Amino acid sequence: MQRLQLLAALLLTATALISCQAKTESPDTIVLGQLVTLNPEQPQVSAVAINNGRFSFVGDKAAALALRGSNTRVIDLQDATAYPGLIDAHVHIASIGSAMRSVDLTGASSFDELIDRVVARAGTLRAGVVVQGRGWHQSKWLNPPAGHVEGFPTHLALSNAIPNHPVVLEHANGHSVLLNQRAMEQLGINADTIAPEGGVIVMSDGQPTGLLHETAIDLAAPLQTYDLQTAEELVELAQQHLLSEGVTTAHDAGALQVDLEAQWAMASRGDLTVRLYSMVYASDEAALSQWLARGPLINEGASKLTVRSIKVQADGALGSRTAWLHAPYTDAANTSGVLTYDLDALSQLIQESREDNWQINVHAIGDRANSEVLAVFAPFTSTGSDHRFRIEHAQHLRLGDGPLFAEQGVIASMQPIHLSSDRPWAVDRLGPLRIEEGAYLWRDLLNAGVVVASGTDAPVEPVNPIANFYAAVTRKTLKGTPEAGFEPAQKLTRMEALHAMTLAPAYAAFEERDKGSIEVGKLADLTVLSQDLITIPETDILNTEVLLTMVGGEVAYQRDETALP
Repeated sequence: MQRLQLLAALLLTATALISCQAKTESPDTIVLGQLVTLNPEQPQVSAVAINNGRFSFVGDKAAALALRGSNTRVIDLQDATAYPGLIDAHVHIASIGSAMRSVDLTGASSFDELIDRVVARAGTLRAGVVVQGRGWHQSKWLNPPAGHVEGFPTHLALSNAIPNHPVVLEHANGHSVLLNQRAMEQLGINADTIAPEGGVIVMSDGQPTGLLHETAIDLAAPLQTYDLQTAEELVELAQQHLLSEGVTTAHDAGALQVDLEAQWAMASRGDLTVRLYSMVYASDEAALSQWLARGPLINEGASKLTVRSIKVQADGALGSRTAWLHAPYTDAANTSGVLTYDLDALSQLIQESREDNWQINVHAIGDRANSEVLAVFAPFTSTGSDHRFRIEHAQHLRLGDGPLFAEQGVIASMQPIHLSSDRPWAVDRLGPLRIEEGAYLWRDLLNAGVVVASGTDAPVEPVNPIANFYAAVTRKTLKGTPEAGFEPAQKLTRMEALHAMTLAPAYAAFEERDKGSIEVGKLADLTVLSQDLITIPETDILNTEVLLTMVGGEVAYQRDETALP
């Protein structure tokens, strides 16, 4: 009798185990359709299964459906195409959120139109409230404004139009701001104000014009500061926008301490949906000190937040002629740009951070900035360590510097969309020879064996991976000019451009084992597009729409709520 009872108990236990195993093996979700995997051993499949936020099966439709359980959700993509979740290797999270709250100055065709937009916003605010705007670019106006200084506006017309509100207007490239008189008065900026090292207060007839470049922007900080609650609100705005554009992971290229605190708090609560790879902004000395003492943070909050890199800004931007060049600007022979971070300090920072294997990512746009940063990197990259140092932008290189990236294992984190936006006027800054030999050298870098990761630099440019892809493969403006593209020998193939938006940025964040391709065991992040970027005609690329964004097997964005089961 006891033996029968024991046998019955064993049978019940075995049945329970089998039942549990069956439940475990049944996928949470199955996705059917055309899926481009970025895995060369299995380039395209018709189905994936997802368990606990990761791909548990990658293969054909029949085999996937055979795994289906009673609670498995089946998503049929029909004519759409899925890719590994797109990764933007260079954005500014807080600035994206802030731009969504600010006066949108992008697309303004003149300084007068800019002023009209700011006046309209000021009319909705009580007197004394700061009016913030972002996105103006003097090189994109039809005509320079009256009384301009080397094409840049002065505050006079702005101050006359808006006398009762402090106004802070950030340039599209993030390297300049324009203030009105009321803002300068509140900040104490006058003819005697001395610019901080690495910054420029633009003067005219001995008086400030309201224009600040590079580190001088910090003088406006008292009018732009925000608290932790606001920082979280900015993250929320940014992440929803990123997800709607198909971005599943974003590399935050220089976060202040308040931004990092907000991201960490949200990750800990489960309020981060997009995945963030955030860089400590070295110019925020308090943040840098705290994080160096604390050490890296990796895969916090269900792999939603990693902080293991430090962002250093070595020079400025072409638009403001503050990118650091070996030779003077072609259209301004009196300047070669500025160095904005001491090179000895950079070397010391690398030395201090190596024990904890902090990644160092340096903004360098001008050819001299790139040369000098590579020289600083060199002693630290010859030991065979897996440092994965990055140069952010690497936009203009001296002839012969490209192969140094490969020799030192330095990643080129570049933004193809800057070619579309900047190339028409960048030739005036650099001249034809420097443009042809050293500007936007994606193909040369890839051929040299350099890892090229692609980003948008949003909100300097819109969060739009499709436009970024188009720029990479056509080297045209978004209006489709010129017909053959600018310096067409530097074009990427479509698969190379896709690799730069997936596997390359995953590698650039030490995350290639978890992201960047559709493979069993990797995080189930997918971007579903209305068209196949690899096969559609070039003229149709910009008409592609994001239909669905999936993060960890969960639908985080869906364009048409009724389209999927």
